[in-house]
Amino acid sequence: MRVRALITLVAIGTLPLVTAGGLTPTAPAAAEAQVLAAPSGYALSWADEFDGTTVDTSRWDFRTSKPWNGWSTQLPENVSVGGGVMTIRLCPEATSGPACTPTTAATDYTGGGLISKDRPRYGYYEVRARTNVGSGWHSAFWSAQVGATGAFTEIDGFEIDSHVPGDARHNVIAWNHGGHLTSGIDELGFDSSADWHVYGYEWRETEVRFFVDGVLAWSTPYSQSTYVHNFLNVWLTTIAIDLNNSPGVDDSALPGAVQWDYVRFYERDVYGDNDDPAGGYTESGTGWAASGLPAFGRLTSRYSCVAGAAATWTLRPPSTGAYRAYLYRLGGDGGQPDAPVTVADGDTPLASAAVDFNTTGNAWVPVGGALSLTAGRPYTVRLERTGAGCVRADAVKFVRQ
Repeated sequence: MRVRALITLVAIGTLPLVTAGGLTPTAPAAAEAQVLAAPSGYALSWADEFDGTTVDTSRWDFRTSKPWNGWSTQLPENVSVGGGVMTIRLCPEATSGPACTPTTAATDYTGGGLISKDRPRYGYYEVRARTNVGSGWHSAFWSAQVGATGAFTEIDGFEIDSHVPGDARHNVIAWNHGGHLTSGIDELGFDSSADWHVYGYEWRETEVRFFVDGVLAWSTPYSQSTYVHNFLNVWLTTIAIDLNNSPGVDDSALPGAVQWDYVRFYERDVYGDNDDPAGGYTESGTGWAASGLPAFGRLTSRYSCVAGAAATWTLRPPSTGAYRAYLYRLGGDGGQPDAPVTVADGDTPLASAAVDFNTTGNAWVPVGGALSLTAGRPYTVRLERTGAGCVRADAVKFVRQ
């Protein structure tokens, strides 16, 4: 499937980069803006169009501090919103802020970035961006959990080093459990600093696919049974650092800027998980504890062997249409062989199934047939322990039909 096949691009003229003298935010002209249609089967779930006058701190944190072996310190005052774009200021040593004025906060070069407070997982992620002129800076649109330790995932929608603005890398990094999957150098065929371009990636249970201006650039298998599929913050960042044989920071090109027209997240299928940081999972009754069985996405699962125990997931479909419900069954000895699972709209049951937790292996088990669901409406999936054996609560999903 060409996920971005429905994107239509109209002429995008060459736009002047933010200049050292004024550092004026410059949004794409209306006549030059792309006409965007949602990816096939997907619906917009979350977005920031950067149409305000300040960073929306209810949804973003600032990237701060000095990275390992880097040449810059990242500061909140280097990030601003105005003129329809988010701008990251790139400042000479010992300066920062909108006009790169002298600062005592750092003696390094200064850059910056934003990190989403939300931590989504599967879906299609997209930005429209324009990088800076002048060497020494590393810009990236990427996802990783803030403060993650142990085994976790990082997805790099793009990494562009400003001394080679026509090259990009797309990566999926299985930190501490499998290595670095990379496209290598992707020759873009354009100068990323000269104009606006669209970059996106689609993350599904089995793979990650990367797109540039609607064209598939690279893909890689990335199964949830092999790699940890945790929940990831979205990062929009630029730092000065020695990567990809950088010759160093070009002081003559400073002050400079990297600009972002928007960031958007689309969903097609909707998931519920006991590990979801956004909530939507609750337990009732007693006996609930962490399970030692391997869970969906190599995260964690829960179990109870006490009569009356129940687990409930609340899901909101991203669009109106036909879906089919599934529960991720963790099979093994001692499981209840006929545990009832019910999909409901409030107090109205829509579908049900008896799930055998005593069988061997893990699998998605369908709960009834196709359901007609409404976008944004809360629906519940409820698992109950009603007979002999244990029930195991992990993940559920509604799959768009």
